[in-house]
Amino acid sequence: MSKPSSVEQVRADSSRGIKWVGIAEVFIRGTQFLTTVVLARILMPADFGVIGIALLFTQLSFVLFDFGMSSALVQKKDVEPRHYATVFLVYVALSALFSVVVVLGSGWVAAWFDQPVLEGMLDVLVVLFVFHSLNAIPTVELMRELRFKRLSSFQTAGVFAYGVAAVGAALLNAGVWSFVYGAIAEQAVMTVLLYANTRWRPTFRFDRDAFRELFRYGGDVLATRVVGYMNANAPYLFIGRILGATQLGYYSIAYQLVEFPVQRISKNVLRVMFPAFSKLQDDMPGYRELYQQTLYYLALLTVPIFTGMALVAPDFVRVVYGEKWAPAIVPLQLLAMVGFCRSMWATASVVYLSKGFPQTELRISAGYTLFLVPALFVAAPHGVAAVAVVLAVVLLVFYLVALVRALKIIDLRLVDLWRPLRIPFSGALLMAAATLGLRWGLLGGAGHLAGLVTAIAAGVLVYAGLVLWADRGILKKAIQFLGA
Repeated sequence: MSKPSSVEQVRADSSRGIKWVGIAEVFIRGTQFLTTVVLARILMPADFGVIGIALLFTQLSFVLFDFGMSSALVQKKDVEPRHYATVFLVYVALSALFSVVVVLGSGWVAAWFDQPVLEGMLDVLVVLFVFHSLNAIPTVELMRELRFKRLSSFQTAGVFAYGVAAVGAALLNAGVWSFVYGAIAEQAVMTVLLYANTRWRPTFRFDRDAFRELFRYGGDVLATRVVGYMNANAPYLFIGRILGATQLGYYSIAYQLVEFPVQRISKNVLRVMFPAFSKLQDDMPGYRELYQQTLYYLALLTVPIFTGMALVAPDFVRVVYGEKWAPAIVPLQLLAMVGFCRSMWATASVVYLSKGFPQTELRISAGYTLFLVPALFVAAPHGVAAVAVVLAVVLLVFYLVALVRALKIIDLRLVDLWRPLRIPFSGALLMAAATLGLRWGLLGGAGHLAGLVTAIAAGVLVYAGLVLWADRGILKKAIQFLGA
């Protein structure tokens, strides 16, 4: 039986977790960026297209593969060896099942996309399912213990192994197979490190009661993830089918920019805070205190990012991507709202998961789908901007629904969020006024590069200045956080 954790202990452990996940993200994204640049100079654009198709297929498989069992293990207060053993056997069985399905379907996928090399690649990539079944339980063990420093170091080592293997294979003229060798090397290194540094070892024992306990929770998590996957990819389907590849390209560039903070900040905060909140699920005062603090710091980071995206989009797109990408400017500005809503939705998700109500989020996500799909069907013929408007409006409405329901679970009101959100939103408004005033006034005739640099500098200074003035202890807290 796990020992009860104090709010102070959980807050300290989760702060260290967020710090180490953040540091690891810098190294991981930097390594991935450098690897991509090197591979782009060695390989052909078509190679990137082929691996994109293969990874899209395998990523969908991983969404289905987990069955929500890992989340169930993290959320459950008292986990026994029989729970770990049961989930391990489930993963082994699913690994075998998905391997057979992928191998049988690889030829059809290759023919559908007219890329014969896909058949062999998918046949080999099924080994990733085996690695996942082996390393899932040690990963859960580290997450439950909030040992994110160690987990992050393993992930960093895996990404470094990917870069070395992929670039090395590309230099040896492996072509598109370089990506396959890199992916296998990454998971192999991760698995070795996890088993060398955790206590858990595979045992072959299936407990039917343990499976029912976990699947009752994990089944809803799985369904929510499937619905979420559909919601994220539905705009691509409608734009690509109705407006064509060029318009889809504009949307894709804009969406990738707003999605980056969602994945790199909000989702990682959720990953760390989920086990932290789960430890406090029976301590409601401590839970509410930690929730409001999490909301404050997450908003402190994401509100200026998405506000800044909308403000500097005209100069940013032209400077970074070139004039030919100008049609992506308006979608990017509109999708900034989508990015903010998706980031904040993570704070509602952590409540549903940690308090044991994944079915509530599933129903809200399903309702979102029912509204989104017909709205996209109507909006798509009118252009990418219309799709972005529909996506922003529908997502905002359902985010508010998700937020209100989550607050009800932990006995908070919307008005209670004013305290954690007033500084980020006030800073964003002041930042917007300063940036727009400069761009329309003093910099009206300046070039795009000068306007971009000046706007970013002014926005950062104004926002940081207001935050430091309004929260006098924030600098001390940041220093303590970095030194924790």
